[in-house]
Amino acid sequence: MFKKSNKTLFFISLDVEIHKMKKPFSVLLGFMLLFFVYHFPEFYNDFMLTATFKIGFLLIAWLVARIQHLKGLEGYGLKLSGKSVMNTLSGCCIGVLFFGLAVYISVWMGFENIEKVEGITVIGKNLPMLLLMTAVPSLAEDILTRGYLFGHLQSLKPVYWVLLSALVYVGNHIWRLNEGLDVLCYLFFFGIVLALAVQITQSLWLAFGIHWGANIAFESTHSFIQLHSVLKVNVSNWLLAAVWTFLSIVLFLVLRRKQQLAAQSPINKN
Repeated sequence: MFKKSNKTLFFISLDVEIHKMKKPFSVLLGFMLLFFVYHFPEFYNDFMLTATFKIGFLLIAWLVARIQHLKGLEGYGLKLSGKSVMNTLSGCCIGVLFFGLAVYISVWMGFENIEKVEGITVIGKNLPMLLLMTAVPSLAEDILTRGYLFGHLQSLKPVYWVLLSALVYVGNHIWRLNEGLDVLCYLFFFGIVLALAVQITQSLWLAFGIHWGANIAFESTHSFIQLHSVLKVNVSNWLLAAVWTFLSIVLFLVLRRKQQLAAQSPINKN
């Protein structure tokens, strides 16, 4: 007997989960619809069209969930509870902190220089719009690449679910897939981070917060802080990959500890 590889076990487990679905065609069709709605405005350089589709995505996602007998957006891990706001805010701080850490390391090591920082008046004037314009797309992508999988593949082993979600997240960046290994790496490990956040909390709020915070920090480095790369080779993406890898290790240990405590619980022993 030959021992099955982890790759083989992953696809076997995924195949089993697909066959467990009552209507796998409906699940696939729903994902394709959401994928189309999410990406359609990217073919046009129109702000109002983009805003309409991103907001409309949330409504269509709710409708798809109801048709598939899920509890609306709650079925995607967006159940409102006392922890929802706390998880979102905590995640937002984590996202800003770790993205900012990558920028700090880049500047500290001389890979980039800060050329200009906008004044408090400019930041205060533009920050509310920046927060709004990063929140809705972040939430929409979280539903597409994590929430939808959470709703339909909850019984998949956590390690396989995390890997699948990360791969879907990378694949969702259809316009960046040819930008190089550095981009693929930081997207993959960021996807791992966000998927682990879902597994730890069994909801989408912490992942959304981290994603939103990272996008806030990213947009801030373009809107409020002007950075100039000193090197011909862009190392900022590799630093991001390293930072997200470190955070993924931390979250993996948290998830592992949570699973160990759950296994030791008297309820599970009985």
